[in-house]
Amino acid sequence: MIAALGALARPNAGDAPPAVLAEASPNAGQDASDPSKKKAYVWSASRSGSMLRLRGLVPSEEDRRTVLGMVKAHFADLEVEDRLKIAEGGPPREQWLGAVSFGLKQLSHLKQGSTRLLDAGLKVYGEARSAPDYAEVKKALSGPMPTGLTVLSDHVRPPLVDPFVFAATLGPDALVLTGSVPSEESRKDLKELSRHLFERPMLDDQLQLASGAPKGWDNAVEASLRALSRLDSGKIALSGLAVTIEGVAPDKGTAIAVSYQLKRDLPELFSSSENIKWKEADVSSGAGAAIVPRINEIIRTDNGTATGSLPQPDPHSPHDSN
Repeated sequence: MIAALGALARPNAGDAPPAVLAEASPNAGQDASDPSKKKAYVWSASRSGSMLRLRGLVPSEEDRRTVLGMVKAHFADLEVEDRLKIAEGGPPREQWLGAVSFGLKQLSHLKQGSTRLLDAGLKVYGEARSAPDYAEVKKALSGPMPTGLTVLSDHVRPPLVDPFVFAATLGPDALVLTGSVPSEESRKDLKELSRHLFERPMLDDQLQLASGAPKGWDNAVEASLRALSRLDSGKIALSGLAVTIEGVAPDKGTAIAVSYQLKRDLPELFSSSENIKWKEADVSSGAGAAIVPRINEIIRTDNGTATGSLPQPDPHSPHDSN
């Protein structure tokens, strides 16, 4: 009878509190000791303005001094805020210090940003100080790593420029690209388009990676290059949302058409201005001599820009051989 009463008094498993059930779970001890549940050994350094902040864990006081020595070597002009905490459980000491040194070196190329270690994994985020700094970081993060270190994420962006400037100059033997380009993919696309549009023996790429390109930039550059390709020589330049084109067209009709084409094809918000001249006909026959005064009269009447008022042709400009 006592046993029966005890059985009646025992609560049902379904009525037990969740905490009690968790303690009774046969996997509870395994969950607590599961290596996948182990908290990561985290260290980070971030810079903003004149401040460098250190956070996370360091194996010992000696290692803290070593890290501070590395910081001073890379950031002698910055104020350091040290909130590192001593704790064991990280990667092997020499391996960890090598990873910290590598991370700080990448951070030294950034104007602002952070480098973060999670065990033997590295995350880097921020804005590069210059185009060469950006190239250095990208090269380092894609190259051989210190022993045991892997890159978990790379969110380093090129330096911000304002205004975002791009130019293409068409000469007799080459097309020269200068200024900024937002990505390596954009650079590749521009070079392919240029080789398709321009029959020149040389393409001189002097572009540098930068952030800050306005929306629609790729389409604006393509429209500008297509317009430039119809000139015998000239230059297009983009500064922010403003586009300028200048040069020499084979004839007046082309000069007017180029101006119209550029205004039509530019994305919304972009504006253009033109200064396009054209070649005069070199006519030496009697019939040609009679036509020349009429051509000069048209030129005087239409003196201005190529959008409907074209500029007076330069008397020293090249003459068409036809």
